[in-house]
Amino acid sequence: MSITVYPIPHQLLTSPYLDQLYAPMANAPGLTIRRIGFRSTLQELLLQRSARIAHWHFFDELTQVPAAWQTAARTIAFMGLLRTLRLRGVQQIWTAHNIEPHELRHPAWANRAYIAMLRTANAVIAHSQAAADLLRRRYAVQAAIHVIPHGSYVGLHGPRRDRRESRAQLGLPADEFIALNLGTFRPYKGLELLLDAWQDMPGQLLIVGGAKDQAYASQLKARAALQPNIRVQPQFVPDADLPLWFAAADVIVLPYRKLLSSGILLWALSYGVPVVAPAVAPVQELISEGQQGFLFAPESLEELRAALWRAINHPQLSALGERAYQAALPFDWPTIAAKTAALYRAVAQRA
Repeated sequence: MSITVYPIPHQLLTSPYLDQLYAPMANAPGLTIRRIGFRSTLQELLLQRSARIAHWHFFDELTQVPAAWQTAARTIAFMGLLRTLRLRGVQQIWTAHNIEPHELRHPAWANRAYIAMLRTANAVIAHSQAAADLLRRRYAVQAAIHVIPHGSYVGLHGPRRDRRESRAQLGLPADEFIALNLGTFRPYKGLELLLDAWQDMPGQLLIVGGAKDQAYASQLKARAALQPNIRVQPQFVPDADLPLWFAAADVIVLPYRKLLSSGILLWALSYGVPVVAPAVAPVQELISEGQQGFLFAPESLEELRAALWRAINHPQLSALGERAYQAALPFDWPTIAAKTAALYRAVAQRA
């Protein structure tokens, strides 16, 4: 059987996830990956009759917008699209990267969209058993959920770099403790909590990444300006430069309020940096307290401060970094791609 798969969206501008997932499938027998624009994807899905799969990765930007009436209209249209695709014989798979939209403007409509996807999809992919369990509890929908891990980024942009050289290149002090938060500035990431937690901490806190909302970035910079050892740097960091930043950091801090899976967490592990992260079940499948990093109760200022102090005072952070690196090694993309391709074939055969 020949199967055509249409990833939606067809590319991610700030993540190599889709490139890494689909590159090993280039020569998979009987499988064609069509990474084309959204309108062209819909045209081919609706008009063709051959075996075809819509693999949804992210759809929140199709539905959630600031205006409530527009979000309602978009969500109703999206739900209608899912039904239409099903009626046209299109098999649908959803990879649940998030438990809810990051910019959750209208929760009731987001809930409807997620339930519709869970009910419509022929299969759902979660990146961990904990993530699968969270989805089932949150939405109380019976769905076929398959656990296929998020791949690591070990060696993607070269080997791990020298700490002292990386700091010199970035103009950072050679011997100070440096905590780094890296990634696009977005409210769900809990950056305000991190700024509050860094009160009276030794060393430096760097918050670096692109800004989707310039006003939000300005607010963060204004808050950071009150403390001399915090630097908020709104700049997009290309993937090729990530190893440089990771090498310069003692720990990566992820003060997320909610987390189902995280690309930057896998990046940090892949380049051997201990992580300060919320003690939610998907994180705890990768990180144990004092082994690959430090855990805190989500949204707890006191626990985040305590976790940061444990990191600052730990005598062997390099050993934690090595264990973090070892934790990332099993998650190779060829194996993950093979499992995903096998799911495509199983779904198509059941059609």
